Amino acid sequence: GLFMLVDGDTVPTLFSHPLYSRSKYWRVSTSTLPNMPGFGPVVPDGVGIAYDIREDCCFFTITGRREHNWTDRLSHLLEESLLEMSSLTMTSKL
Repeated sequence: GLFMLVDGDTVPTLFSHPLYSRSKYWRVSTSTLPNMPGFGPVVPDGVGIAYDIREDCCFFTITGRREHNWTDRLSHLLEESLLEMSSLTMTSKL
């Protein structure tokens, strides 16, 4: 990315800032994948979330390492969020 534009030995302070390092660590990786099943996390303590949005439904695949046990909880929270958004949109149509 941006670091590839650095020319010479002088590296701008941006690239040594702790937030820059944190910004390159993707604990949640998402992508729309019309051909499921999905993909895995890109870091050991992360999750991969694939989704496919259709006219009348959505499909999600959530993957992560078993040792962290996050996928069930994240699936539940995602479902709750989607149901709440659906409820809000149905209410506004009345």
